[in-house]
Amino acid sequence: MLRIVLVDDHPIVRAGFKQLLGLEPGWSVVAEVGSARDLAAWLLNSHCDVLVLDLSLPDGDGLVMIRQLLAQRPEMAIVVLSMHDNDLYVQDALSAGARGYVTKRSAPDELVEAIRTVAGGGLYLASDLRTQTQGEKDDDGDGRLPELTSREAQVFLLLARGHSVSRVASTMGISNKTAYTHRSSVYTKLGLTSDYELRLLAKRRGLVGMA
Repeated sequence: MLRIVLVDDHPIVRAGFKQLLGLEPGWSVVAEVGSARDLAAWLLNSHCDVLVLDLSLPDGDGLVMIRQLLAQRPEMAIVVLSMHDNDLYVQDALSAGARGYVTKRSAPDELVEAIRTVAGGGLYLASDLRTQTQGEKDDDGDGRLPELTSREAQVFLLLARGHSVSRVASTMGISNKTAYTHRSSVYTKLGLTSDYELRLLAKRRGLVGMA
């Protein structure tokens, strides 16, 4: 039996996907939770094989949660299911340890395929994201930050989502001094002078403010 947990703050979304996944032989949605707190409580005494995680929870940052969850349960496969489709979010989720990424505009059977793939030890990226990534090879669109290193891009995203430098440091497992150094480099490369300007840039590039 493949044990699956759905984490999304919209009950109707969870209900729809539970019904879909329940059609697969040998699969069981063993829990549906709508918040980071409820998920933490469930995981205290229960286990699952695959966790389907929305990045936008009312009480938790999904990209931060991936690292925290895998630190506790490294054997658990995580599939991100999110409205966020920007390449930086995808890269950050995968670098944090997620094994699959599916957007909410993807066809429903893509989630089924993602779960099947990660349960078998593979990695899965939704077809719309694969197409988008291919198209961006020759397109320096607003949503990309090619001038930043992967570490700097992660700092950028965390700051853009309202995290303090100390929170960024603890999330990434680095010192405050290193976090400040990364932020300074981001400022220099992007021509910024404050976190306020950083957040405005993130909004213009579609990296924050999405549902």
